[in-house]
Amino acid sequence: MSKIAALQFPTLSLSESRLDYYLKEAKESGANLVVLGEYVLNSFFAELLTMPKSMIKEQSEAKKKSLENLAKKYELEIIAPLVSVESKGYQKVCLKVSPSAVKSYEQQILMPYTHWNEAKFFINKTDKIKLFSFTYEKLKCALLFGFETHFDLFWQEIRAKKIDLVIVPSACTFGSQKRWEELLKTRAFLNQTSILRVNRIGSAKHSEEWKFYGDSFFIDAFGEMKDRLGGEEEMLIAQPQSASEARKLWAFDKIIKVYENE
Repeated sequence: MSKIAALQFPTLSLSESRLDYYLKEAKESGANLVVLGEYVLNSFFAELLTMPKSMIKEQSEAKKKSLENLAKKYELEIIAPLVSVESKGYQKVCLKVSPSAVKSYEQQILMPYTHWNEAKFFINKTDKIKLFSFTYEKLKCALLFGFETHFDLFWQEIRAKKIDLVIVPSACTFGSQKRWEELLKTRAFLNQTSILRVNRIGSAKHSEEWKFYGDSFFIDAFGEMKDRLGGEEEMLIAQPQSASEARKLWAFDKIIKVYENE
């Protein structure tokens, strides 16, 4: 059975010792894929607003190099959001680092709100929504940033491609635990796919102190909560399976095709 490790962290220091420790533990637990939450490699978005570009660049380059070294050291794949520093500004991306290659997924829909305006800060540009998908130990997987899970366009692609597992790095705050649980349980059930949500912990200063609550969890393709973490630095080992049984039982995709063809 496939295993995936979710690491629940605050923003990590430049030292790679803590990450090294947990990756070793993940490997020994049988996981070959590890996932980090949003703003774990970099400082939180609100803090980036006042940081010098040179400091953000140093932070990003050092963390990316650490991921490459550790992926080779433990023969792991690592999924981790990162702020990429470009000549014209910053891009919010998610890296998929393996021992032999690094792939990058650029977030396509960014938060545009007054108190959390990533769309204004980052230079990400999307002409057409595309699903970032890959295979992990015979499982069809897809990757979405937390905010992107609100939009049906992604889930239509997930259902059409018969994705077994959706991986969701996030940075959720403001006591929104219940809303995120209900949202992702519903998404999992209606689209017959498991979901691994990896949320960050810690705090960040904005107009006031924002606290991130963790609550990383794994939901199966029947929409059932199978495992979850608390609010501390922890590791969750998820064991996703093919979603074929859920698709066969509920057959939502086959039912809707009848009406689409009329």
